[in-house]
Amino acid sequence: MAHDDALVHELEAKAKVLAADCLTQFCTFSQGHVGGTMSVLEIITALYFHHLKFDPKNPDWPERDRVIMSKAHCCEAIYAALVELGMYPRETLGTYYCYGSPFQGHADRWCTPGIDFSGGSLGQGLSFAAGLALSEKLKMKFNPPSREDTFLPRYIVRYNPRFRTYCILGDGELHEGQVWEAAMFAAKFKLDNLIAIVDYNKWSLDGPTNDIMPIEPVVDKWKAFGWTVYEIDGHDLRQVLDALDLVAKQYGDNKPKVIIAHTVKGRGVSNWEELHMHLGRGEEMMKGVREGRAKYGDVE
Repeated sequence: MAHDDALVHELEAKAKVLAADCLTQFCTFSQGHVGGTMSVLEIITALYFHHLKFDPKNPDWPERDRVIMSKAHCCEAIYAALVELGMYPRETLGTYYCYGSPFQGHADRWCTPGIDFSGGSLGQGLSFAAGLALSEKLKMKFNPPSREDTFLPRYIVRYNPRFRTYCILGDGELHEGQVWEAAMFAAKFKLDNLIAIVDYNKWSLDGPTNDIMPIEPVVDKWKAFGWTVYEIDGHDLRQVLDALDLVAKQYGDNKPKVIIAHTVKGRGVSNWEELHMHLGRGEEMMKGVREGRAKYGDVE
């Protein structure tokens, strides 16, 4: 469906609020994974404030859509979304990385209701997401919903899954062989309820992604592994929304989907963009925080 201007503008404003929330977290110990967090903000905004089937009052709802943040060091963006959804008081932003805080440096589902995947080592999230997607398809196969309202034979009835699984990966993470093992697995088992989103900001911890280990032609690689592929500008909320709607409607084609989202590392803060900053620390990071607060406002 086409998304009207009012919705897009509303979500653009929400993305700026999430950016300000992330800046608050970065100030706790003058550090944070600023590059990949800022590059994924529009994707997180579109998911949590429009697209997902998600109940903030019941984060363990069995029918919720799952979000697997495989690049789990960028969990600050999801923490900001959970605060804006009312799941945590705003003061929790200031406890980021603190002992006993639900907002740890890497996503941890055991201490943070609303998080679906505990991550740290890169490359593992897509395997986890594929397992969730397969388990849901098996449940639907062996325990289908009531068919009292239909006279169609069982073998031609297509049951919509109770939930879909979304996995957000970094482009540097595609250097991990386990990602491609999971990609093969997903295609083999026809996991059309699995959607991967690659945050393609072109830079990893050690330098330009394609200099460290070339991943291009990335679109052709995913296609060769049996996935349906879409490319978008990951900072254009209208494109993000359209892509998410499109892949959700394609359930039943027996193919997993991947959205290649072209983004900018450290997006919105000039020195973070120039330095392609991964883990920001000290004065260089705080310089960016001051610029970001002038741009996005201060929500403390």
